[in-house]
Amino acid sequence: MSTTNYAVAPGAYLEEWLEDEGLSQGQAAAMLGYSRKQVNEIVNGRAPITPDAATRLGRVTPIPAESWLLHEAKYRSDRARILDEERLAEHAGEIHANAAAYLREIGFTQATKRSPGNLVSDFLAFHRFGTWEAYQESHEVETTGEWALAALKESKSLVDQTLLTTWLRAGEMTEAFELGQTCTYDSEKLESMLPELRERAARPDDTLLKDLNSMLLQAGVIYLMVKPPQRFPLYGVTRWINGRIPVIQQTGRRCGDGFVIWTFFHEIGHLLHDPRGELHLEFQKESQRNSAAEKRANAFAFETLFGDEGLAPFKGLTYSSQIARVAKQVGVSPGTAVHQLHRKRLLHYTYCNDLTVNLEGTFS
Repeated sequence: MSTTNYAVAPGAYLEEWLEDEGLSQGQAAAMLGYSRKQVNEIVNGRAPITPDAATRLGRVTPIPAESWLLHEAKYRSDRARILDEERLAEHAGEIHANAAAYLREIGFTQATKRSPGNLVSDFLAFHRFGTWEAYQESHEVETTGEWALAALKESKSLVDQTLLTTWLRAGEMTEAFELGQTCTYDSEKLESMLPELRERAARPDDTLLKDLNSMLLQAGVIYLMVKPPQRFPLYGVTRWINGRIPVIQQTGRRCGDGFVIWTFFHEIGHLLHDPRGELHLEFQKESQRNSAAEKRANAFAFETLFGDEGLAPFKGLTYSSQIARVAKQVGVSPGTAVHQLHRKRLLHYTYCNDLTVNLEGTFS
């Protein structure tokens, strides 16, 4: 990050030296073997300090030739930076306030919109793009290109681009993501692991999420829990890196085991049954989760967890002890059963919440 909004031309140092020595530009020109115009151009920053000029100045002034060249390089660099920040500042209004706040929260920037060029520069550095246009083009490719999902095209206006990409990039910077880069996705392996994953999910405890993460890595799937920006409208995302590595990234909100486990198998449904490379957004609002792909993933999760009988074994049950007993027989956690009973409105939302296990803070 830059610390100045100005650039000092090397000629300023030459002008200061001339004043200290009581010399005119004409006298300096004679000493340097230049015309007075050439010296004036250097003093006013209109002519660069060339290696030849630096050598001559090094002989005439107490400043070494190397220092003159360093001053020149710093001046050119500062000028380029200032011009770049002026151009970047035009895009500051496109960065969501909560995306900027998120970058400050995780310590990647201290900039605010009062220093718009710095903010956009740091935003691009976080995303590893050299220009705003390159950043935009990359997002367009992911959302409208070969690997895009039609449902995303329909709903992308509901989630701010800069919020989404900032949260996704934060996931890419985790250790779990780095470990997953060495894996190879195996869909057959993932499908064969479903009974094992289901059995482990039936026993929610402090190591559940870590265990599920380790198990998915065996099939080449990256599973992440990443804290989101404020007012982030998603629960999670299923995406592919370069159409090769599948990533399930969740926000960690609503950390009851029923919700987490349901979402977990829902995302696996996307990986197994939707075209490779599609990017799926899991919105918080039910009305925004109604695409064909979402319905298909819901059906997969429900069948995987509850089988052909579905919730029939739980029909009419309202006591925690009853639901816990039947859940054990079915092979799901009581919290998962309660979550679905609430969701299907077969059980009042205030009933049996004591069966839910809070998994908050157990991933990392």
